[in-house]
Parts: sequence; C-alpha cells; structure tokens
Amino acid sequence: MRGKLNGRLVAAIVVALILAFIVNKNWGAASFFDSKNLSTFLVVGIALGGIYAITAGGLVVTYATTGIFNFAHAAIGCFLAFVYWQLSHQYHLPLLLAMAITLLVVAPALGILLDRVIMRRLRDASLVVQLMVTVGLMLTIMGLTLTIWSPKTSRTIPHFFESSKGVQIGSVVATWHRIITVVVALLVAVALRWLLYRTRLGISMRAVVDSRSLAGLVGAKPSVISGASWSLGCMTAGLAGILIAPETGLVVENLALIIIVAAAAAAIAQLKSIPMAFVGGLIIGLATAFSAVFLQFGKDYSYASEAIPCVILFIALLFLPQARLSTGKIRLTKRTERLTKPWEALLGAFAIVAIVGAWANGWIPWFTGTTFGERSAIWLGRGAGFLVFGLVMISLIPLIGWAGQVSFANFAIAGIGALLFVHFGGGDGNPMGIVWVMLVCAPLGLLIALPALRLKGLYLALATMAFAEFTDKVIARHPSLLDPSNSGVLYKPLKILGFSISSAANDRKAFVMFLVITFALLFLMLELLRRTRWARRWIAMSDSPAASATIGVNLTTSKMAVFMLSGAMAGFAGCMLGLQNGALRVDSFPMFAGLPIVLLLAVQGVRYPIAAFMGVLGLASFPAISEVFGNPSWLTQLALIGPGIAAVAMAYRPEGAVFYTGRDVAGLLPWRQDARDEKKLLEAKEREQNIGKDEINDLGLTRPFTEDKVAQLDRVLAITDLVDEKKMVPGGAR
Repeated sequence: MRGKLNGRLVAAIVVALILAFIVNKNWGAASFFDSKNLSTFLVVGIALGGIYAITAGGLVVTYATTGIFNFAHAAIGCFLAFVYWQLSHQYHLPLLLAMAITLLVVAPALGILLDRVIMRRLRDASLVVQLMVTVGLMLTIMGLTLTIWSPKTSRTIPHFFESSKGVQIGSVVATWHRIITVVVALLVAVALRWLLYRTRLGISMRAVVDSRSLAGLVGAKPSVISGASWSLGCMTAGLAGILIAPETGLVVENLALIIIVAAAAAAIAQLKSIPMAFVGGLIIGLATAFSAVFLQFGKDYSYASEAIPCVILFIALLFLPQARLSTGKIRLTKRTERLTKPWEALLGAFAIVAIVGAWANGWIPWFTGTTFGERSAIWLGRGAGFLVFGLVMISLIPLIGWAGQVSFANFAIAGIGALLFVHFGGGDGNPMGIVWVMLVCAPLGLLIALPALRLKGLYLALATMAFAEFTDKVIARHPSLLDPSNSGVLYKPLKILGFSISSAANDRKAFVMFLVITFALLFLMLELLRRTRWARRWIAMSDSPAASATIGVNLTTSKMAVFMLSGAMAGFAGCMLGLQNGALRVDSFPMFAGLPIVLLLAVQGVRYPIAAFMGVLGLASFPAISEVFGNPSWLTQLALIGPGIAAVAMAYRPEGAVFYTGRDVAGLLPWRQDARDEKKLLEAKEREQNIGKDEINDLGLTRPFTEDKVAQLDRVLAITDLVDEKKMVPGGAR
C-alpha cells in the first residue's frame, strides 16, 4: 500500500510541477489579486462547471444504472437544445412551456425509444460493440440534427432574463442565466443522489446492473427500470444542452464535443459518484475560466485552451486504480474460426487489386462521371481518398480486432504522419521519408499504449479519443509542423520505379493503383501475421488477460508490440493522406473525421483484414447514393448518418458483415467443402431443434406450416400420405 501511495504521490508532484511550469510560462497581464479578474474567474468558472456537472451527472447515472457508457449523451443534448429552439422561437411557445415539452415529453420519449430499439440489445454485448453502437448513435443524431436544422442558418438561444441586469458580485455582474445554471446544477446533483440511494426506483436501477435476474426475483421490472434510466439520462442531457447553448451558440459540433468534458468529469468520479461528478464539472469549468482570464497562450498554442478538458481527462485517468486482470466469459462458440491459407490470402490480394484496377480504368459501370474505359478525375480523386481511409482502417485490425484495445486515435496518428512527411522527404518527393515517418509513428503508438498498460476497455477508449482531440487542438496546429500561411502544395510527386505518385490530375490513376497495391500488400501481411504466435497472443490477451498471463504471455510486451505495429501502419496511411490532399490546413484532422472510419470497420467485422476493403466500398457508396438521387439537400449529411446507422445496426448483427457473409457465401467457393458441410450441419441441427418442439397447437397461428412441421403433425396423428387427398410431404411414409 505504501509503495502504491508513494507512486501516486510522485505522479501528483510531477503533474503539479508540469502544470505550474505551463501556468508560469503562459501567464498573461491580468493580476490574480485584482477583484474584477477574480470575480470573473469565479462567476464564469462556477457557471460553466455547473453545466458540465449536469452533463457528467447524467452520464454517470446512465452508466451506473445500465452499464453502458453513452457516447451519444452530448449529441442527445444537442438535439434537444434544437428542439427547444424550434418550440420557443419558431412556434413561439412560452419558454417554460417549451422547456417542459422538451424535457418532460420529448426527452423521456427519446430515452424509451433508444432503450427499446437499441440499448436492450447491448446488455450482454461486448464492450467493443457497445462503444461502436453508441458512437454510431452520436454520429447519427449529429447528422439528423444538421439535416433538420441546416448549419447555413445562424441560430441562437438567448440567456434567461437577458434584459435584466443580474446580481453584482464584486466587480462583476453575474447574469441570471448563470445564477440559475448554478442553482439547477446543485439541485440536479442532490436530486440524482437522492434518487439513486434513497428511492426504490434508484435502488432497483443499481440492482438491475448488478444482477438482472436477482432484481427480477425481488419484484423489480428490468424493462421498466431500463427505460426509466435512459429517459432520465436524456432529460439531464437536454437540460445541459439548453443551459450551455447560450454560451457556445447552437453549433452542432460545439455541443457534441461536450462529451469530452463530460467524460473528463465522469472519469474524476470513476463513473459511479454523483457528488464527485459535480466536483469534476466544477474543476473543468474553473480551469477553463482560469485559462481565459489569467493565461495568454502564444500564437503557437492559440487553441490550447480548448484542449483543457482533454488534459484533465488524461490526469484523471492517470490516477485511476490499475485495472485488474480479468478472465474471459463463458460463451457459446458458433463456429471455429478458420484461418485463411496463404494462397487464399494471395488470391484475395490479387482480387482487391483487380477490382480497383477495373474500376479505375472505367471497366466497371458507375453512376456518374464515367464512360466505358474512362473514369473521371473527380471520382479518381475520391477513390484515392477512400483507399487512404482504408489504410487507416487496416491499421486498426490487429489493435482492435485481435488485441481488443479500442482506439479512436489512429486517424490522429495518420494526421501527425502527414505533417511529419512534409519535413521528412515529402516536400522533395523522397520515398525514404515514408520509412522515417513510420519509424516515428511506431513509438508514438507506443506512447498511446502507456495508458493501456494500466487501463483497459472504456477508459482506454476515452484516453484515445482525448488524444485525438488534443492532436487537433494543439499538435496539428503548431507552426513548427504546419505553417498556417503556407496554403500551397506541400508535397512533390514520389518517384518510385519510374512512376510518378501524386494526386495531380494526370497522375491520379497511377496514384490509385499505387494505393491499392500497398493496401493489398498490407492485407496479405496481416493475413499471414494472423497465422503467427503474435496474433494468437493478442487474441488470447483479448479473450482473457488473466489466463494469458497464467500461461506465460507477457501482457506488457504484447500490448506495446501491437500499438507500435498499428502506429507504424497509421503513419504510412498519413503519408498517403498528405499526398492525396496535396495541401493541408490546421483543421484537417478533427476528431469527428476519424470516427466514421472506425465505425465502418467495426460494422464490417473488425477481426478480419478484408473488412477494411469492405469499409472502403462503404465509403464509396455514400457519394454514389447521393448522386443517384441527384444530390438532394436531405442527403448532405449522409457521410455522418450512413456510418452511424450502420454502427447502430451492430446491436442486431454484432459479429460484422464479413462474418455473416462468409458463413453464407463461403460454400459457393469450389474448394470450401468444409463450409458446405458446416452449413448442412447447422441446417440439420436447426431443423431437429424445431421439430423437437411440441408446439403443434400453434401451427398456422405463430408457426408456419413448413414441410417439417407437417411431417411432425402426421407422425403425431398417425396419418400417412395414402390417406391424404394430396401428398403433403414428398417421400412420406406409405
């Protein structure tokens, strides 16, 4: 215990020294002892902290009562804030009535709908499926909000009692909106605590999470309680969205990003303490206000203040208890995974190159932009972009699919790789620069792996999402990596074996072919790697860390290796991303841009390398579908809604499309006699189970009159086909 305490004490001292250095380095002209500055800091910080506390409290309640971390929590609040604006400003309802309808009618209805359609199917799902479904729900709600309320139209929600002066606190006037926010936050924190620990409903909510069956035995109704939990979560999300919208504006991205803030505050509470969630919200609010009043970051870190929640999240995760080794759950294996043979992997790689090559040359008909034998430069550029995203996807296969380390940071690593490639040879067209970038991005992936050595599952996913946001706000915007004034082309064409590799219009076809060849080589490499002991270690580590450690697997080395491999592959994808874009901007790598990539891979089946290529086809389908319908306005957000809905569908098909397609289609291949035998065995087993059920009385009502059921009915009633007017079952008893 003393060793652990000393370790945490040392970490606390190091963090305190680093924060003190940053504060001292960036201290502005404002005096801390000036009453006006101090009053502004406290008023703004406590008001923001109150809003963050409400959001975090709702997130903690949802997790504590359902066991599911809802990444869509802030997006739900964003949607409800727009509903409130619609009712109060478009339909001109009184503000209190509009708020009552939003929070007491729309929010509970939305919570019950989500519970019945999606969340109930996630109770026993793996953590990867739960995270992907809720992230997909976040993108879906964001896309629907942007579709219903066009971002081209500016909208604002006024502060409460905006015309009144407010209350004088020192040298600052605290508006009634901020006073109401603080009071409401306190009331919500007290009410939620009371609800969870002093009411039968709250105790039942927590009991259902611990043991659903035991809670049912003592009279709890799990389905009703689950709906109440999600309704309560949506209500708190909507309340926070309405309160913070006047501060940030009705901008979907800004409101949805509150999930990072809420996650940081919830991490301080370890996702279980309502009071600590309130404290966490206040800490973030005060830190944000302190930065705005007293700190003055230079032009090199002009967006650093927006990364404060990410930093607090990192610090909170640093002091969380180390995750214990867990054993795997007993589960029914549907079928033994068959490893792809080397010659099959080679054949698959050739098929990928052949398909893309035929498309690039116009030999495959497309919806627009082509005649037979010619592909438009626009679609070749799009195809190159899709393949680059495919390279990012395939870098996640060993990390998420095999090792079970959920990461949303690979697109950020690719962005860093694209920026480094400018300095490591991309500006001169030197192919060796790609190697140097991969060598740098591999230890960068290792840096991200450091939290994975202590944390796992949800907390690791939060850490990688925070890293992606930190990269966008701080790293990618630093002038030493990318000069904001340099708006021209940053990369010269690569010269490889006499070919010019660039995104220029006359080189795009060659660029597409280069990308698909490298993609096919990585696909082949992963298929061969899957047959090695390293892949088996990663999969065993994912299934049961405790069992893996028992048989001698070094978990630390295994995690470090898979993160380094994934980081190097993401770095290569970043080099191709830079070549494909040509010119980069400081905002080229937002966190939200990387989420659809992860979701599309998960939808296809994150364990299988071919899923990355299927994800590329999925990306290509969205603009194609939009063009088929004439690019209507209601499809402008399809790039968000499409991956989001596909990820939500994982609640129904958790194994991924590749798994189900392979199970049904593999038997069509001439050499897959094993697949045909397996399918026959499954069909026979299912038929035997169906026939074995003595529910004949339901035939024609809830069960169809299939041949097997008719045969069963004949046997029970001792009826032969000779007695029937018409043969009911071919080849029946005579």
